Amino acid sequence: MNLTYYLNRFIDHFKKSKKKEWLENLIRNVETAKEENKTLAFKVVEIKEKGFLVKVSGLFAFISFNHMPWKYYDFESWEIICPKLINKRFYCKIYQIKQDPFSVIANGEIPQFKKHELKIGETYSGIAIKKSRYGIYIEIGYQFDWKFGSITGLIHESQFSNKTNFLDSKIGDEFETTYLGKNEKGQLIFGYDSEKADWFLGKPQQLIGQKTWAKVVHENNEAGVRFLVKGKYSGKLSSLKKDYPPGYYRKKMKMAANELKHGKIINCEVIRCQKKDMMLIIKWLDYKIPNDLGNYSLKSNLKEESIKKLQEIKNEIEIN
Repeated sequence: MNLTYYLNRFIDHFKKSKKKEWLENLIRNVETAKEENKTLAFKVVEIKEKGFLVKVSGLFAFISFNHMPWKYYDFESWEIICPKLINKRFYCKIYQIKQDPFSVIANGEIPQFKKHELKIGETYSGIAIKKSRYGIYIEIGYQFDWKFGSITGLIHESQFSNKTNFLDSKIGDEFETTYLGKNEKGQLIFGYDSEKADWFLGKPQQLIGQKTWAKVVHENNEAGVRFLVKGKYSGKLSSLKKDYPPGYYRKKMKMAANELKHGKIINCEVIRCQKKDMMLIIKWLDYKIPNDLGNYSLKSNLKEESIKKLQEIKNEIEIN
């Protein structure tokens, strides 16, 4: 019994001695790294009030939000993204070592990420880290396992299918969204509406001056007819005199267009656009006056007020 007791004490002492020696080696390694300004790997363990508890070379250390490899400007964003950071490998240098009590402070503000260019039109996964009245700011860097660091962009509120969907969205929500390109401020823009994306990128505008085709569309409760240029971009026929040769029957053409069947294809030329309304203005190239529209009377081309005046004149002549 006594032999077992002393044997266990010897084993415990040996383990503690080995553990102490192991810990001293870890501390020496970190001190050497600081002296030699070496770069060390670290992994995020958990979030604290002003930064992260991390593991560096086997020791716990602290990195403030201000000295992480990238910046967010509020605690809430870090809190939202934290689950995507746990146990991920980043790099740092040792900033400070304190002895009593022992602590290590690290600095992650060092070059460590590869450059990556997003592809316009491709879909990416992102998590909402901030919301404003203009839209949702998303982080997609985690999709690449943080190899390229933080990649943030904006889904503008106009990209949501309706106002309610935008208002119901909240930080922490994850989105599958399409990269549209950069705006004039260099900000990454994401969205859902492919037509809006193309307008943002200037694709419909490139059709101006080109001859192409358009599909006729009739929709319920919609006055008149509209067109889908190349089956995709909203378009409408020009009614301006300057766009047609002298003597062109624009009114008859408009009436003929309204008679076109849903889904019919016409040949057209894109003559300009209304960017604000995302509308291409087109000229109908293969328009011919149908037989049933060919014999319009003068009456069919006059306004109702003019017709009334002519009728009054006719009545006066008949009386006299």
